[in-house]
Amino acid sequence: MSDHPDERSTPVSESSDNYPSASRRRVLQAAAAAGGVVGLSGIGAAQFDTQTIELGAETSGWQGVSPDAIADETNPTLELEEGTTYEVTWENLDGAAHNFVIVDSEGEELERTELMSEQGETQTLEFEATSEMAEYYCEPHRATMRGEISLGGGDEAGEESGDGQSQAFFQSGTEIGVRTIAEGMTAPTDMAVADEEQNRYFVADQTGELWVVTDDGLQDEPFLDVSDRMVELGTFEGDYADPNQDYDERGLLGIEFHPEFSENGRFYVHYSAPSNDEMPDGWSHVEVVSEFQANEDMSQGDPESERVLMEFQKPQYNHDAGPMAFGPDGYLYVPMGDGGGANDNMEGHVDDWYDGNEGGNGQDVSENLLGSVLRVDVDQEGEDRPYGIPEDNPLVDSDEGLDEHYAWGFRNPFGISFDSDGRLFVADAGQDLFEEANIVESGGNYGWNIKEGTHCFSTDSPSQPPEDCPDSAPDEPPYDGQEFQDPIVEYPHVYQEEMVGIVIVGGHVYEAGQVGGLDGKYIFGDWTSDPSREEPAGRLLAASDSDGGGAEPMDGDASGNETAAMNESAGGNETAAMNESAGGNETAAMNESAGGNETAAMNESAGGNETAAGNETATDAAGGGEEQVVPRDELWEMEELQVAGTEDGSFPYFVRMFGQDDDGNVYVLANQEGTPTGDTGAVMQIVPPGEGDLLSMPEEGEAGAEEQETDENATEDTPDEGNETVGNETADNETGMNDTATDENATDDA
Repeated sequence: MSDHPDERSTPVSESSDNYPSASRRRVLQAAAAAGGVVGLSGIGAAQFDTQTIELGAETSGWQGVSPDAIADETNPTLELEEGTTYEVTWENLDGAAHNFVIVDSEGEELERTELMSEQGETQTLEFEATSEMAEYYCEPHRATMRGEISLGGGDEAGEESGDGQSQAFFQSGTEIGVRTIAEGMTAPTDMAVADEEQNRYFVADQTGELWVVTDDGLQDEPFLDVSDRMVELGTFEGDYADPNQDYDERGLLGIEFHPEFSENGRFYVHYSAPSNDEMPDGWSHVEVVSEFQANEDMSQGDPESERVLMEFQKPQYNHDAGPMAFGPDGYLYVPMGDGGGANDNMEGHVDDWYDGNEGGNGQDVSENLLGSVLRVDVDQEGEDRPYGIPEDNPLVDSDEGLDEHYAWGFRNPFGISFDSDGRLFVADAGQDLFEEANIVESGGNYGWNIKEGTHCFSTDSPSQPPEDCPDSAPDEPPYDGQEFQDPIVEYPHVYQEEMVGIVIVGGHVYEAGQVGGLDGKYIFGDWTSDPSREEPAGRLLAASDSDGGGAEPMDGDASGNETAAMNESAGGNETAAMNESAGGNETAAMNESAGGNETAAMNESAGGNETAAGNETATDAAGGGEEQVVPRDELWEMEELQVAGTEDGSFPYFVRMFGQDDDGNVYVLANQEGTPTGDTGAVMQIVPPGEGDLLSMPEEGEAGAEEQETDENATEDTPDEGNETVGNETADNETGMNDTATDENATDDA
C-alpha cells in the first residue's frame, strides 16, 4: 500500500529511536492537536529570542517547539504582526526532504527555502510579516505539513470562518454493518476462495501465514507458512528505509487459487524474499510469485511443492503491490509496483521517454516489469520461463516491449478484481496529492509518472504540479501514440483543509443482493485518514457508474465472461464504466486485435485533454459551490459508506484489503496497528446495518500508537511515500498498500 515511508505509508502507513530528539518526538506525537494557535505579536523578545519561532519537521506535521504557546502543537497557527521581522528555525526530525514555504491566500509563493533532507539538520528563514501571508507548508508534504498564518489576531484555530463548517469531500452514503468472521491475525493482506465444495476462505497474513477461515472462525494451524522464506519484517537493506522504523510493506501479500483447484490442487502466493545472486548492490529484496500444491485431501498446502514462477528485483522496500487475480480467460493477472521511493528518481528507476520527469518504471515496458499489470498463462511453460505468454498480450508482436505486460503506467497497483461482467478494476496509490482507481484494459497506459490521477505530476515539485503535460505516449513503438487512460475514481489527500485519505485500497463490485443500495457499486477504501498515520481511521467507500450501470448479482460461474479488452467487435466494445460520461466524453474502442491491442483515445476533453493542475470544473457537488479538485463529472459517483455500530458511522480500523466470495459478498480485511505487529487483524463481512457488530476504538496503547513512528522516506500505499502503507502512502502517498508507515505511498505508498 503505498508508500503508504517512502513518501507516505499505507496500511501500514506512512520513528524511531535514532532520531536525535526521539523522546521529545514521541511526546509531540502523543500530544498532537492539529491547529493550535500561537500569538507572537504580544510576546516580549526576552521570552522567545527576538521573534524567533522554532519547529520540528516530520512527515506527519510541523511540530511546535517554541515559544511555549506552540510547544507540543502540530501545525500550529502562527499569529504574526505586520511589519515585524521573524525568524523561523526548524529541525529535520525524520530525514525526509522538507522545506518551509509561505504563500498568500491565492497560493502565490511569498517565501521559500531550499529542500533539506539530512536528519538533525536545522534551517532558518528570516522574513518580515506582511498582510498577504496566509499559510505555511512543506512543499513535498503539503498534505500533512501545513498551517495557517493569521495577521493581527485572526480566527482561533479550529474555528470555521464564514458560514459554518466546510463540507466533506465524500458525500455520506449507504449505511452498512460489518460482521467479524475471523480475528487474531496480525495484518491480513489478501483473501481468496477456492473452486471446491468446502465452505472456507483463505486469508494471507503479512507475517507469512495463510490461514483458513470457516464458519467456526480461524483454524488453529495455517494452511501454508512461508515466513521462513520471507525477508525479516522491520529489517531493511538499501538506503531508502530508516533502519529503525517499524513500518514495512513487504511480507505475504497475495493469495489466489487456480480456477480448477478442486481438480489440480494448485494455488499461487505472492511474498517478499531476501536478496539473491541476481540482485544489484544496495537494492532491497525480491518479490516472488510462486505456485504451490495442496496435499491429497486439500487440508494443507505442501511447502515443499513450491515452483517459483516470477521474481522481481526490488530497489526499495515499498510499492510491492499485493493481490493477484485469475481473469475469466483463465490467465493470471499480476500487478507489480514501480520500484518504490518517492519521485521515481532513486536507484532502480530507469530512464523513460518523458523528459519532464527524471525517469520512472511506470512508463517503461522494455527494461523491466515494474509499474505494470502482467498477464501470464500458468498452465503452459515457455522456452525460457516457467509460464506461457497469452498470444493476445498487447506487446507480443512488438520488438521493443516485454511480452508479459498487459497494462502499464502504474505507481503501486494495490487491489485487483474482476466483476461478473469481466471488468478489471485496479486501484493505484498516488504520491502527494491524489488517489485513483481504474478499469483496466489490454494495452492501456494509466499515466504514472506523467500524471497522478487526472492531474499532471512533477518529480521536481510533486505538491505543485505543472499546468500542462502530455496526454499520450510517443507516436513510436512500443507505445504508438497511445492515450493515457483516466481513472473512474479519484480523490485528494486534503480537501478544504481536512484530511481525506492517505492511500487507496482497491476492492470489489458488490453483487450479493443483501445490502440495499449497494449492488453494482465498486467497494474500496482508504487505509487511514489520520495524517500522522498512527490512528486506525480507515474509510470504507463506494463508487457507482454515473450512467446507472453496474453488474447484476452473480448467477453461477462467471468463467465464461470475456473482458471488454479482449472482445473484438466492430462497434467498439466499451465497458459500462467507460461509456459516455456526464460531460460528454466518449471512450473510444480500445479493443484491437491481438496484433496490436493499442489503446485509443479515452475521455478526451474538448480542450484536447491536456491536463491542467487540475482538470477542474466550476461547481463541486460536495463542496458547496467551490471549484472542484477532481473532475467529478468525468468520474463515477463516490460516497463514504456509513458503518452502523459506531457512534458516527466511521470505521475504527486500518483498511488493509478487501475480499469477495462466490456469492458476491464483500469482506473488509483490517487491523488496528499501523505496523505488522500484534493480533488485531480481522476479516469482516459487509452485511445489512442491523446485522453488524458494535465497533470501538482500541484502548490507549492497545494498538501500539506510541511505539510506531513514521518514516517518510517513503508514504504513501498501502497502504506505501508520501503515503504508503504496509497495508498504500500520504503526504507523499503510497501504500503497499499506497506507502504508509508514514511511508509514503503507503499501506503509496501500498
